[in-house]
Amino acid sequence: MKCPYCNNEMEQGLLQGMRRIAWVKKQHKLSLLPEQDEIMLENNSFSDFTLSASICKKCKKIVVDYGDKDIQEG
Repeated sequence: MKCPYCNNEMEQGLLQGMRRIAWVKKQHKLSLLPEQDEIMLENNSFSDFTLSASICKKCKKIVVDYGDKDIQEG
């Protein structure tokens, strides 16, 4: 995949974490349900999560694919 910012070749991998990850407009404490206009990409208190992602090490950007996730939208 080509980087949408600098057109450099991106490296495919995974974004890993624990518990919750959400896209939010401003930083705040995450709750169990997403607030209006937010997207909860993963919400599991008992296990890790993985998301397919591509990284551009040249311009320090990560592109995340969440198309295969059962997301919650606020």
